[in-house]
Amino acid sequence: MLKKYLLCGAICLSTLSFAKYEPWNFNLLEVGIIKNNSLPNGFGPSVKDTVFEIQGTTRYNLLDLYWFVDRSNIFNSNSLSDKKNDDSNYTYLEFNPRVSMDGLFNKNLSVGPINEWFFSYNFDYDNTYGIYKGLKKHYFGIGNYINVPGFDYFKTNIYKRFIEKNYSRNENNWDGYMFNSSYGATLYKFNNGMKFTFSGWMDYVFGAKKIQSYDTSSSLQWQNQVRLFFNDNISLSYTYQINKHFSEVNQFSSNRNQSAIGLHYSIIF
Repeated sequence: MLKKYLLCGAICLSTLSFAKYEPWNFNLLEVGIIKNNSLPNGFGPSVKDTVFEIQGTTRYNLLDLYWFVDRSNIFNSNSLSDKKNDDSNYTYLEFNPRVSMDGLFNKNLSVGPINEWFFSYNFDYDNTYGIYKGLKKHYFGIGNYINVPGFDYFKTNIYKRFIEKNYSRNENNWDGYMFNSSYGATLYKFNNGMKFTFSGWMDYVFGAKKIQSYDTSSSLQWQNQVRLFFNDNISLSYTYQINKHFSEVNQFSSNRNQSAIGLHYSIIF
């Protein structure tokens, strides 16, 4: 219950206004169909999967919010990669609100290339059931925006992690840390309005407890994507992701890298 109050409080604080604080405001909503090849799976073999994804990015006053929801196996393949449900598809989501420290304290806290600091929270969830009993992870920490030449944005977060559910492994415990970064850049703009972009993210978990012999104390997922925008709304992407000890295990296909192609529709408002 405490984590719910903390999260609600953070979002409420984001509606406050400060006379000397003027952040940029931005809203993006996107849907996509993504065809994955060779997804990692720490508990079974890796095969292909097709995912429907909806995601959003919002910057409003103090609130910097990113979220996404993935629905796996939308074509109901019998060979679903990472098949945790007996009959098929499941939902995975992440929710990442950050509240500006600069705005809360009405001060410029920039240091060198770091131009803004945040209180940051991240929530991971999936609705698997049966022997796995689903996933719920909470991350509490601080984040920032960094000025990096050539990038449209570059942000990092460092978190302490609380495991509520983790497929019946070391649950209801503080367990490890995570360093996260995400970034994006425009590579080239055509005269007709088309453009190439590059974006990516990295999650590095460390300091986790080893409960079973196959557990690891760290894991790495590092994804990079190039995308061709045909106009302001429609785009085609290619993604490659490096995985090391996916789900913090070292077995089956937990170290399998993956690639994907996607078709996306986005709106900015």
